[in-house]
Amino acid sequence: MRCNREAIATAKFGVTDSGPTFGCHCGRLLVLMQLGDFQSGYIRPIVLTTIMSQMKTPRAKLDALLALLNSAAQDAIAEYERTGDVPSKESSHPRDSQHPTIALKNALRVLEGACDQLCTTLAPPTHILLSRRYLHYEPACIRFAIKAKVADVLVGQPDGLPVAEIAMKTGIEQGKLARILRFLASKHCFREVRRDVFANSRLSLPLVSSSSLALLFIMSTSLSFGAVSQIHAYLTDPEYGPSLAAEKSAFMYTVRDEGLKDLFDYMKHHPEEEQLFASGMVALSEVTGDSASLTNDFPWDTMAPRSTFCDIGSGVGGICLELAKAHSHLKLTLQDQPHILDKARNLWSRELPEALDEQRVDFVPIDFFKEGPVKDQDIYYMRQIVHDWSDDLVKVILRHIRGSMKPESRLLIHDYILHALHRHEPNGSGEIAAPEPLLPNFGAGNIRPYCQDMNLMMVLNAKERLLDEVKALGTEAGLEFVKVWDLAECGIVEFKVAA
Repeated sequence: MRCNREAIATAKFGVTDSGPTFGCHCGRLLVLMQLGDFQSGYIRPIVLTTIMSQMKTPRAKLDALLALLNSAAQDAIAEYERTGDVPSKESSHPRDSQHPTIALKNALRVLEGACDQLCTTLAPPTHILLSRRYLHYEPACIRFAIKAKVADVLVGQPDGLPVAEIAMKTGIEQGKLARILRFLASKHCFREVRRDVFANSRLSLPLVSSSSLALLFIMSTSLSFGAVSQIHAYLTDPEYGPSLAAEKSAFMYTVRDEGLKDLFDYMKHHPEEEQLFASGMVALSEVTGDSASLTNDFPWDTMAPRSTFCDIGSGVGGICLELAKAHSHLKLTLQDQPHILDKARNLWSRELPEALDEQRVDFVPIDFFKEGPVKDQDIYYMRQIVHDWSDDLVKVILRHIRGSMKPESRLLIHDYILHALHRHEPNGSGEIAAPEPLLPNFGAGNIRPYCQDMNLMMVLNAKERLLDEVKALGTEAGLEFVKVWDLAECGIVEFKVAA
């Protein structure tokens, strides 16, 4: 089923002249779906209208979920077929090296949300919870596979290798290695092609040790594993549990004997962790497609030559690299701590030296708690900065930015945006709610922002925010909300100077 088509669910499975039909044994159910109505690269809200009297019954809700699942799967298939063939789980696909389009991400969040909600509805609670108690083993085993370079060993071996040979190359005991690979292969990460013979799969190929995803996986799990294991002790500790200070996070609870201030102070005293974190943040923009979304889905071409863009808390400038490559008419400024900008200059001299030669990028140190960014920029931009800090500190940062803005300036806050789990009337902000009967936030189809919220609580005592919370912080800092750009995972909240 293609985007912008109506699907009418009738009493039988099949295909009619008007398009696909879906099973509905409780009576006729009208499902009007508008999936991915795109204008200028952005998604309008997904709309699902139903005969409400029938939607009240559990069976009707299940049939509606089946309709959504079928529709979203067809949209994903259509997006692949738009440029080639559909993928196989056994091997890589040409589009695996590309950032997923908003159309594909939009279809996947409905598909994943509907699948999970169907299973949770139809399975007994004990069935679900007995499986969930072991979920921590999957990331642990993937982390092991990356560090042991299992995927590297299997590159160029489509028929696989005996586990004995893999064990010899990795230095891991053969029997234990086979059990870990069999566990991962049961979730389609690696393949057991014959008894004790394993090969890469589409899901394991990105885990080669040199890949951005592998680097990001190691970085993320290095910070969070220890903190998560201490979550009950941390939350019930009379000193750490009630505190919202960065120095009292769960991560700092696990290293409290080192006498350090917060995560960033910890990294200064552990240079190898700081380097891993910096590289991981660059990898994050590559893997999630944040840089591609910013570069391709914002109307940069409408901006005049030498329009100015200031990346506040830029890190080494991985986001801006893609922007500079695609839009050479922009003048970019990276702002971060001096030692971070030293690394940024080195990166840019390797990756895009012409931007330095043409003076299209500046590197300006900043302490955004004490001072504002460079003045009178057309666009101020922060990616995954606001979520690192408490409300009070975010207001300090935003007030400093407000003081540097000219009347025509815009501030773009690029972050995960949490959605309420109760339904409410659309408010015209551009925020998207999932079609019923999915959870309004797409449930498991949009779980990463909520995982990141937990991660931030563990490592920084920080948080992701609802759109209303971000808007309120901006208002208190003298900014006026303009709109939210929904990018089917992250979002960009746009502000201007309040009148």
